[in-house]
Amino acid sequence: MKRIVRIGRALLLGGLLTELNGQITLIRDSIQMGAGYAKQVYYSLQNGIVDTAPAAGWHLAFEIPIRGAAIRANTAREVIIYRTNRDTSGWNVLSLSDTLERLYDDLCRWEKGALNQTAAPNNPFDVGWGTYNLTTHITTGDSLYIIRLPGGMYKKLWIQRLEGTSYYVRVANLDGSEDTVYQVQKTQASGRNFVYLNLVTKQVLNLEPLSTSWDIVFTPYTAFIPPAGTPYPVIGVLQNIGVKATRIPLPRTANPDTLTIGAYPLDSCISRVGYDWKRFDMTTNSWVLADTVYYLVQDKSRNIWRLRFVGFTGSSTGKAIFEKALLQNASLLHAPTFGKEIKIFPQPAQTGFFILLPHPEEVEICLYTLQGQLLYYSKESAQETFFVARPTMASEGLYILQISSKAGLWRSKVIFE
Repeated sequence: MKRIVRIGRALLLGGLLTELNGQITLIRDSIQMGAGYAKQVYYSLQNGIVDTAPAAGWHLAFEIPIRGAAIRANTAREVIIYRTNRDTSGWNVLSLSDTLERLYDDLCRWEKGALNQTAAPNNPFDVGWGTYNLTTHITTGDSLYIIRLPGGMYKKLWIQRLEGTSYYVRVANLDGSEDTVYQVQKTQASGRNFVYLNLVTKQVLNLEPLSTSWDIVFTPYTAFIPPAGTPYPVIGVLQNIGVKATRIPLPRTANPDTLTIGAYPLDSCISRVGYDWKRFDMTTNSWVLADTVYYLVQDKSRNIWRLRFVGFTGSSTGKAIFEKALLQNASLLHAPTFGKEIKIFPQPAQTGFFILLPHPEEVEICLYTLQGQLLYYSKESAQETFFVARPTMASEGLYILQISSKAGLWRSKVIFE
């Protein structure tokens, strides 16, 4: 039997907190990365946990989309990439003395990995590790790297080429032994963002769920800590390709339900949610949550959610607890054309509004919140004008009016003030 606990105007049912004001439904959920943050957790804001993958099970990640040539490194799990001062002619003599600076993955774009950082900004054919040939459609590697694996093993690395759907990757010990060329095929993980290579087990791995199935991933990654921008491994949230977000710090006295979505521009930078929704307090030896910081996240389906983190256990279990609320249901903002002119007045409305049809017609009238909650339903006989009284649960704000008949479906925004 489910335990139901009433908390003020809210109802706690099976671990889910639901507001009863008819506007915002809060859902409390959690993920668990495991001891030592052993797992990456892929999460859909609409459907919950999609899949998990070992956080330390790979060293290099290769971009899959047909035009993609990004190569990322697992720097949060002690993989270090060094740029060197030699071109590919120096493969046989490459050594640690040739290393230059360390390279890191970009924190705003998945398509700019550690091995893409040296790309010339004004040359669209330069991908960093190589150059794309417009005639052959082959990206040929022109750079050499040193890669340090967890445990301190150094290897030399040459991305020889990307031809068709296959990367050809040459790896050897610094003394030239174990010289191996890997064929990393994009088709091995079709529909994902990346396919992975483990240089210890010598395996090409399909680790991610389908790109269309998740919005954010809880994962270790390397961030640049202010004020000096020091690279440091963190645990945080990265957004999927096509997912946008913004960070909103609010005063403790503010009501988050009054947030106006359009007032906060959404950003496609993949680390906009990031890691700093928590911090470790050295005095109390515990994690402290930034509980007045909210995030607006537009998911893969273009729904907009409000997200707030309320708990974090640290490396013992890697558990993060958060609240989410659907603020805007994208499916309600689009509909087929009704084919006739329909007028709504007055707008904004106060006690209600009139609907004027081009001619008498039988219709069904629905009024929804932006989250998709039905506030009003009426089936009307053939008339030209209808009056819709303001539902008692409709506070000030924006709503979606839907009118349907044999002629089709029509939707419009309605504002109450």
